[in-house]
Amino acid sequence: MSEPAPLRAFRAGASASVCVAVSVGGHLAASGPGAGVPPAGLLLGSLVALGSAWALTGRERRWGTITGWMLWGQLALHLLFSATAAGHGHGSAFSPAEGGAGMLAAHLAAAALCAWWLRQGEAALFSYLRSRAAACFPLLRPVVVRVPAAPPLPRPVERPVPVPAAPYLRHSLALRAPPPSSRTR
Repeated sequence: MSEPAPLRAFRAGASASVCVAVSVGGHLAASGPGAGVPPAGLLLGSLVALGSAWALTGRERRWGTITGWMLWGQLALHLLFSATAAGHGHGSAFSPAEGGAGMLAAHLAAAALCAWWLRQGEAALFSYLRSRAAACFPLLRPVVVRVPAAPPLPRPVERPVPVPAAPYLRHSLALRAPPPSSRTR
């Protein structure tokens, strides 16, 4: 079941903003004191998340698909946040202060939280849309133009197999050869 464009845009915006906010929170918590995400990183991360969310919101997605995209999204957000922080003099994008087990755990937790949140929202929204469609279906029944059914095809007439008239033909054998008079010459 697909959804209208305004609802799709709202869903994409809401999911992108929540995913970026959770990611920024985890990134800041794992980066340590004095670290931050520059506005350019926040803007680029929001645009990437919004584009990905728009591409994925065309129909209902399963848990595994959502989780996979959240893991890739968290990796992309981490790299964007780290690269823009390095550009603003907060260290290298791949320095130990910007990475490590704590950073990995923060982004994995953000991916799991966002995937859970998005799957719950997907299930609720599409359940609601299916129930609305089921409730509206009886209202549309009188409006639908009925096409008359095609007439049934005539059944083939079964004809009996003719029985040979003479009893001596019952045991005769037909061979593919010239007549006997032409063979004796």
